[in-house]
Amino acid sequence: MLNERSKKTVATNELKIDRIAYCAGMDPEDYKAACTLSADASKIDYNNYDKTYEAVEAGECDVCVLPFERSRSGEVSHVMDLFYKGDLSIVKVFKWDSGTEITRYAVLSREENETACEDGSRFMIIFTVKNMQGTLVKAINAISSHGFNIRFLHTRPLNYEEWGYYFYIECDGDDQSEEGKKMLEDLSSVCETLRFIGRYPSK
Repeated sequence: MLNERSKKTVATNELKIDRIAYCAGMDPEDYKAACTLSADASKIDYNNYDKTYEAVEAGECDVCVLPFERSRSGEVSHVMDLFYKGDLSIVKVFKWDSGTEITRYAVLSREENETACEDGSRFMIIFTVKNMQGTLVKAINAISSHGFNIRFLHTRPLNYEEWGYYFYIECDGDDQSEEGKKMLEDLSSVCETLRFIGRYPSK
């Protein structure tokens, strides 16, 4: 069943950003990436990803900027686990080139983008399925059968269940369209848990 949490929604271009949380202690490039989001906003450095994320949950900052995928080393697993456990929404994704590696950063907020973006949208969902033959295939088919392109699919272990895993998928398209609503309904019927993580511009 789709876990829809009550959140305030806001248009992408109306998101208030006065204080940005980042974590230079994990990677000095994170500060440079945060600066590209807003030149005028205050940048607040936290010493680990958990505290960076929690700063937004607690209202200390408006958004946080966290790396979640690197071109050479792949997913940033701890950040993905925060996506799974936390309650923030991804409102923007952008790339930062350090010269040696390209990193994708997520901008997370207590608010959620209210509509799809005119120049193209993406969305991310996280789900679990029963450990039975064919359940993951059914989940993937529920997405592709409605015309949504899956950009990536990754898996992470569940820390509370032996040999249990959760899956996260990024898709092109509008989750609020009629096909999007049908897709989420079909996906919900084959998943044990399903969480919507955010919608954001594709560019």
